[in-house]
Amino acid sequence: MYLARKESSPNRYEFVLRESYRRGECFVCRDVISLGQDPGDYLVYSGGNSFYIDEQLIQHLRSQGITTPYAELEDLFFPFVDADIRFHLEPFRQRYRYHSWKRADESLRRRGLEETHPFDRRRLHYLRLGRSSTQAVEKTPALYTVLLEKSRDEIEQFILTQEQALEPREFQYYLFSVFDLQRHFQESYARSMPHALERDRMDVFFLEEFCALARDARFWQGYPLGTELPQYLLRYLFMYFDLIPDDLPHWRPSFFSRGGRRFRRSQAGAATPSRSSMTRRDALLIFSLSAEELGNMNKKSLARLYRKKAQEMHPDKGGDAEAFILLTAAYEELLPSLR
Repeated sequence: MYLARKESSPNRYEFVLRESYRRGECFVCRDVISLGQDPGDYLVYSGGNSFYIDEQLIQHLRSQGITTPYAELEDLFFPFVDADIRFHLEPFRQRYRYHSWKRADESLRRRGLEETHPFDRRRLHYLRLGRSSTQAVEKTPALYTVLLEKSRDEIEQFILTQEQALEPREFQYYLFSVFDLQRHFQESYARSMPHALERDRMDVFFLEEFCALARDARFWQGYPLGTELPQYLLRYLFMYFDLIPDDLPHWRPSFFSRGGRRFRRSQAGAATPSRSSMTRRDALLIFSLSAEELGNMNKKSLARLYRKKAQEMHPDKGGDAEAFILLTAAYEELLPSLR
């Protein structure tokens, strides 16, 4: 059982209790009950610093065969407890949190590497340890056991929560690490100073890795993919363009700015263009290219053109969100044909 947050309409969030379950070879998720905009509405305060979850909600879960222990449900709702009460109770909750901790056995540690996706491992490694590299990621298998037996949706909700703790100054290193862009660069300073690398090359490699992840069947296993790019993936495209403007030598930490939040929230109400309906002819029209002009281009020059148009279309710069996503679909259609 986990608590998922979704955008029900522009500037409005809704919380849903979901659970992951096995279906065939993979894990999928289902909605259990909608909690509206504030799960705190289901909390009852009985005086002092005590609280409990509304009994009607507990009975509803039991009627559906949900037997999640009460303590686990309480953990899900605790962030929505009254701030003063949460302040007083937090030290006591932390005191007993690790009393039952024990080292993961070898078989579980092995599963942590074999049954998790490299992109998930890189993200979690960075979020827990503040750094990430191929060599370091493979040395901490126990770290990834928390990802086992979870649906793609549950993993993404978990990672979203963890990403909220990132400081703005970390965003540049986070994107560079989790998309493993450092493997494309031989410069000795690549890991510590990604902002000093050649911008055009960075764009090409980021977009290649982004598109590869969008097509990765293993990563999206069990997730109900439609014809649109999932919002869970689009957030990294938005983050990249929010954080790396062309006119500054360093990445601008604007992902959590008012404009950045407005852009992300606007996506909930936007009709995302279909990838499967994007034809080569449509893609050429979007880029204002002829077939002959495309034939004289390489991936680097197309990426440069993509970035230029994306900066013009970016909603934070007065552009249109739907056109921005459509441009991405066109780029994904044309990229494989270039050398």
